[in-house]
Amino acid sequence: MNSKNLDDEQYNSTLKERINHLKQFCKYHPNLYPNRKLVHQPLIDEILRVKYCWIEKVGSSFMTSFFRHFQNYTLARNTTLNRQTEHGSTDKDINQQQHKGDNYTRIMIVRDPFERLLSGYIDKFFLPSPIFWKKRGRYIIKHFRPNSSVKEQSCGHNVTFLEFIQYVVHVSTREKNMEEPHFTPMHTHCKPCLIHYDYVWKLETIMQDFKHTIKQLINRKELHIDGFDFRMDKEHLSSDVISRITFMFERRYDIEKCITFYEACLRTWRGFQMRGVIDKNDKFPLISLPEDFNVTVYKDLVMKSSNAIKSKSKVKGQKKEVFLESYSLLPVKLLEQLEGSVTKIDSEIFNYRKSLRILLQDYKRNNFSYFDFL
Repeated sequence: MNSKNLDDEQYNSTLKERINHLKQFCKYHPNLYPNRKLVHQPLIDEILRVKYCWIEKVGSSFMTSFFRHFQNYTLARNTTLNRQTEHGSTDKDINQQQHKGDNYTRIMIVRDPFERLLSGYIDKFFLPSPIFWKKRGRYIIKHFRPNSSVKEQSCGHNVTFLEFIQYVVHVSTREKNMEEPHFTPMHTHCKPCLIHYDYVWKLETIMQDFKHTIKQLINRKELHIDGFDFRMDKEHLSSDVISRITFMFERRYDIEKCITFYEACLRTWRGFQMRGVIDKNDKFPLISLPEDFNVTVYKDLVMKSSNAIKSKSKVKGQKKEVFLESYSLLPVKLLEQLEGSVTKIDSEIFNYRKSLRILLQDYKRNNFSYFDFL
């Protein structure tokens, strides 16, 4: 047996262990889902016969992009495929396909629940996101910030991580009508104790899981995909950077109702530092915005800073710094409430850490703060 086959077998074993762990948990929690509905209809790929249960803040953009590229590439090289798949599945198709039996491979993706919450906070509250500021930020400030100003109540533009976690804990136990899918537990989205999943991928190992599984599915379908390449590399990073910057410019009118566009640019720059795209010590290079300032100019600034990084490992470590700073701000009681009412089942069912107390007990903050805008 060659090493490649051995690697495949070992990885198959890893993926099977995840399913077995999930089944064991579900065996002892038979009544976990009084509400049997999925949060979203699954994304369906008829070429690979895959149903993907997507969850906000867990690789859904990556998977949607893959299925779109794969479908376009494969249809051009496999003329015998049903041409109806060119247009994907409509809502009607999806509803019908839910009852076609079990000839689909079912996939879901999960991640560390604490990381997911932080990612959701950064994306929807720290970064310029006027829709979410209005939708949930105003509610959070009204309920969890004593003596808030009129502007804060009307804009919801400067929610802190502490206030965000207070909100998440509160709505999980008391006011469920104010829950938001970006922050609700992952298991409630895909209900893995009700629906059999063939694969549970983890965002922490997404590329290995993705390549291993997709290769198996492609071989099973005997598809001709010579030359197809889909990677999460600098090209994908560049696309992601442009998407975030474009969103900021598209929402400029609404953003400027609450903060200056210059502050929005600073927050977005800090967001790239939080993700390890650029060095945290590399400050936003403009002291004011020129008249011709646009998406391309901003993107070039980010990519120039990213390309100048000398220590990739050090910059990647910024993600951990953000995580530690964020959760160290929470009182012990609030952290215990979060672990007990929000992250507990996700941690157990998907085999993630259940508590952050040991991790945080030796943490010491330095002079640099990632959240000094708020």
